[in-house]
Order: sequence, then structure tokens, then C-alpha cells
Amino acid sequence: MSEPAYDFDVAVTFAGEDRAFVEQVVHLMKADGFSVFYDEDAKVSSWGTDLTEYFSDVYEKRARYAIMFISGNYASKAWTRMERRSVLARALTTASPYVLPVRLDSTPLPGVRETIGYLDGIAEGPSGIATAVRAKLRLTEETGNRQFNGRVPRTDQELTVLMGERPDGWEYLLFSFWLSNKLSQLSAEYNDHAIQYASIGEPVPNESLIGHARLQLARLTSITSSFDALLAGPPLVRAIGAHGEDGDPDLILHLADRLISIYKELLRWSYDLRAAVTWGEEGREVLRSLSEYASQPVDAIREFVESFKDRMDRVSDEAAGSEEVKIVFEITWSIPEDTKERYNTALSRFAKTLE
Repeated sequence: MSEPAYDFDVAVTFAGEDRAFVEQVVHLMKADGFSVFYDEDAKVSSWGTDLTEYFSDVYEKRARYAIMFISGNYASKAWTRMERRSVLARALTTASPYVLPVRLDSTPLPGVRETIGYLDGIAEGPSGIATAVRAKLRLTEETGNRQFNGRVPRTDQELTVLMGERPDGWEYLLFSFWLSNKLSQLSAEYNDHAIQYASIGEPVPNESLIGHARLQLARLTSITSSFDALLAGPPLVRAIGAHGEDGDPDLILHLADRLISIYKELLRWSYDLRAAVTWGEEGREVLRSLSEYASQPVDAIREFVESFKDRMDRVSDEAAGSEEVKIVFEITWSIPEDTKERYNTALSRFAKTLE
């Protein structure tokens, strides 16, 4: 299918309070020879028309890209809400990336998904934004709108392309991206686990320590079981979609968030045991050795996320072949025997101190 002919390379939508910034971007883009829809330039052509229809037509049909300058003022004004609805209506009906968000502050904007990559206007400045748009337009001219590289996104720009084009299996690629992204945000907690760091925590009296340890073992089983439950059957199907059906991006992100929250809970479970204050080294060894029960589940989740990403990086090539591609989610929980032995030995020694 040939690329549609557009009247404008880009259309800008912004709040009047942000005009000074936007005007600089527009000026730089025009200087490079790109056509830009900018309201000040449309005074004559829009004179006497129904402005809501005029602007909606531009944002929904006449521009290759819409640059949305997001700020508190943009989120609160009735007129920009109308423009935003038109931009998002176009985005919902096109397979290619259309919305190019630029944040001028941290204001959340209803309707703009968290999965859409954006640029930081304050950090980039007008020249940085203009340079990025220039590169985007030239890339589109060289390659057409189809830019998906066949792998799990590594950047916000690649994520925007994925969600714009939505190739076969995009749900799994998005799922893998979000799992990896959220896992990487917990690197400090994982590093604490790796070096067995813990500050001073809550005291555990000797008389309740054995009961406390048993309760924590039960909690560990519950935590890992909740991970299995999310990956099995209905929750996964609701998010990813049944065979032949599109998935739900919001549910995919939510499912990934919940899975990584379980990983975080495992790290916290182990941390709290290491941090617990006990009366005597024997009791301390019981809780420290028990904290090691989280190591295999933690490593299993990390391996699951990484191997899933590796698998999805290859799936586009596999899909190009004749065989049907099957995605299977598997994770195994297995506490090493030496970890169990250390804990049981510590528990026996502690029990003798109570005699």
C-alpha cells in the first residue's frame, strides 16, 4: 500500500502558554524545508470556518505526524482537549506511529498511553526537538512508515514503532519489554540481595523464632504460587488475547507489573529475614539461612525474563518460516539441597538452645 499524501509533515498541538517554546521548534523545522501546521499560519485559511471541524480535519487526516507538547496547561484547557481527541482518534486507526509526545513538565495526560515513547522538551530544548523531528521525518522518507526491527524494543522510540505498527505477536514483544524494563528498575534491591546486605530490622524473640520461621516458609510458598497463577490460563489470555484476537495493552502492562511486584516481594522477604534482630547467633543463623530460600526463585524469575526476551528477539525470523510459532511460559522453583541442609542444621542448633 502506498504512503498517503499529506498536506503537512507535522502538525503541532499545544497550549498558548507554551507558544514561545513551540514557535522556536516550528521556526527551526520550517527552516529545514518541512511543512508544519501551526495555528498562527492558518488564520486566513481557517477564517470563517467551523474551527473544531477545521482543526479536527488537520489532526485526523492531513498531517503525517502530530507533535503533542504536554504540560499542565495543555492538560487543563478545553480547546487542547478537543485537539487531543482528534490526534488520538487518528492514532487509534493508523498502524504506524503518529503521535510524537514532547513533555514540558511531568503532568500526566489522559489518553496517552505510558507505552508511547516521548521526548523531554526541557532537557532537549527547541533545537533538540527540531533535530529529533527532522531525523524522524527523514527516516520515514527513506524507509516508509514500517520501521519495526523484529525484536523486543530497547528504547522508547522502538516501543513507539512497535505499538504503532503492531505486527503479529506484538503483545508478547510488549510483555517482554515491560518485564525487562520493570526488572531493571529493581537493580539496587537485587544488588542488596547479591551482597546479602540488610540494615537493622525488627526484633524476633527467641520464644517465637521457630514459629516465625515456619510462617515465613509458608509465605514463600504463597509468593511463588501467585507467580504461577498469573502465568497460567485466564490471566495471561485476558492480557495477551486468545488465538487470533488482539491483546489489551493496559492489561499486558498490568500483568507484567504484577509479576515483577512478586519478584520485588521475594527480594523483600529475604531482606527482612536478614535484617531481623535476634538474641544469639544461633537464632540469627536460622533466619539468615532461611533468607537464602529466596535465591533460587529470584534467579529463576530473572532467567525467565531474560530467556523470554531472547526468545522474542528470534520470533520474527521464525514466523517468516512455514512452521507455527509457539510461545510457552515455564518457570521452575527448586530450593537447592545444600540450602535446605544449612537451614535445617541451623534450626536444630537453635532448638537445642531452648532446651
